Formats: sequence, structure tokens, C-alpha cells
Amino acid sequence: MTDYESSLKIQALPDQVEQFISQVDNLPKYLPTTKSAMPQQGEHVRVEGSAHGHSYDSDGYFRVDKSRHRMEWGSNGEEKYSGWLQVTPLDAGKASEVVVHLTFDPSSNLRKEFNEPTDSKDKTIQEDLDKALLSIKNICEGKGGKVESKSAK
Repeated sequence: MTDYESSLKIQALPDQVEQFISQVDNLPKYLPTTKSAMPQQGEHVRVEGSAHGHSYDSDGYFRVDKSRHRMEWGSNGEEKYSGWLQVTPLDAGKASEVVVHLTFDPSSNLRKEFNEPTDSKDKTIQEDLDKALLSIKNICEGKGGKVESKSAK
């Protein structure tokens, strides 16, 4: 398993940030490689996009836990990944810290490739996490939109 994490302070009310990130329809507005996200039955979601020159069309789950100010997601397929995004109030509730965390648990046929030391892969994933947070910041602060990823091409 491989984990990645990043955080960013956003000058927006925690409720405003939570409302934005918890809507499935908003995922393509801040996830760097995601082009569309469609709610399915229950907690299921379908996402489409492009990463590292390859298109993807994936089903997974998407859960919002308002009591913990947390959103969780993951894949249902063979290539296991999961993540969470949590909002913490700062500055007496006038600002927010957003933390995003990803975990990859690749299938056996990809495990060797995934576990090889590849600084560029790790760097790209970390950059995409940072771009997702910056996109959320831009939108919630009213200062812009999605920051595109190089890996989305």
C-alpha cells in the first residue's frame, strides 16, 4: 500500500467548503484528472477522466460523514484505491483547513510496477493532490477555478 497526503488553509467558512466538496457533481471541478462524475444508486458513483495518457471509466463509492466533516471515496474494481478529504475549522470558524489523503493498493499484476521507486509517479500524485486542494481554494474563495493536471492529458 502507498499513501499520499496534503493539506491547505482556505479562507472560507467550513460549511461552505463542505457543501462544495460533498456534491458528486462538483468532483470534476476540483479533481485534476476527472472529467465527469455521476451519482449512481445509494453511495455509488461513476467517474470518467484521463490520467497519464489513458482514459478511465470507473465505478466506486462516495460517502459523506457530516458529523466528522469528512468525505470518503474508493474504487470497487480490481485496482484498489481509496481516499478521504476532511475539513477542520480554523480562525474561530472563519477559515478552514482541508486535508486530502489517498491510499493505493494495486492488484498483483500492477503491484511490482507500483512499488518500484518512481520519483516521477510519486511527484505527479502529490502534485495532483495539491492541485485538487488549490482548485477547492480557488472556487471557495471566489478567486478562480480548477487547476489542470499535466497527468490528465
